[in-house]
Amino acid sequence: MGRPEINFADASTRVNELNRFIFLLTPGFSALDLGAGIDSLGAANAASEQAIFEWNIVSETGEAVTSSSGMTVAVDDGLIKTRRGDCIVICGPMTVDRSISNELKSWLRQGRRFGVQLCGIGGGSGILAMAGVASGQSLSAHWKQQPVMVELFPTVESNCSVFVDEGPIATCGGGVTTLDLFSSLIGQACGQTVASCVADQLLYASVRPKDGRQTQTDLFRFGRRHEKLATAIMIMRENLENPLSPSVVAESAGLSTRQLERLFQRYVGTSPKNYMTRLRLERARTLLQQTDMRVLDVAIACGFGSASYFSKCFRRYFGTSPHMQQKSV
Repeated sequence: MGRPEINFADASTRVNELNRFIFLLTPGFSALDLGAGIDSLGAANAASEQAIFEWNIVSETGEAVTSSSGMTVAVDDGLIKTRRGDCIVICGPMTVDRSISNELKSWLRQGRRFGVQLCGIGGGSGILAMAGVASGQSLSAHWKQQPVMVELFPTVESNCSVFVDEGPIATCGGGVTTLDLFSSLIGQACGQTVASCVADQLLYASVRPKDGRQTQTDLFRFGRRHEKLATAIMIMRENLENPLSPSVVAESAGLSTRQLERLFQRYVGTSPKNYMTRLRLERARTLLQQTDMRVLDVAIACGFGSASYFSKCFRRYFGTSPHMQQKSV
């Protein structure tokens, strides 16, 4: 199959004001996130046979930044002056800290006021929330980071969709979802034909819709075998703070309690009650490791009635106490 024919004049006139991308690297960022974003823009320029997009790589200090894999990346500059039509792409680590510098906060807020699009990739969603520029916005967060976002930033709607690109803020969970998000941004800027050429160039033919889910988790693996089991698992995941009894889950999924028990034993190898407890404990460990929440607050956030009962369950499942998992301050 040959290369799709592109009307270059049309591509040029369709390019909106969004044509300079400023990639802000923060310590612990994912090199995959950075590479996926820049390679997408480079492929769009190649497909269009013109320099539609340009980009800069910056850090808060103007110094090189080390990624999560230990790769040190040189940058072009510090926090450069932005203009309308720019897109600041924040590549952040998969941990959420409650504080960022006032200088970075001011830079992001000023950009938002002046019409700059803000884009958070991976941990960048958390940085947007910390900067106070995302209140009332829907953000896509990495599935490991999303429970922390929910607890720390109640004014932000955090979800595990593939990406969100509505309004002045665009976000994705990082990794391969960066390609999904940039495909959408490129399509909006210069047309779907160019976006399709980019996907072909990067051998990424299966661009996912924005409201898809990030992972092939239990929800999908079991869903291929039994749709109602997948529905039951989804109901459980959506009610971790106020866990439902197996009978309520079964009724909501259109099953009897006995059918639900049999499905879990057959496909999951445990009971619905044990599976629900596992989900709550895994969420609790994430909160302990990535936030400053007290053990009692974590217990309540994960549906446990008391800190002592929570600690007992936690120790039984992980072989250590919740206090030993708490984030070092």
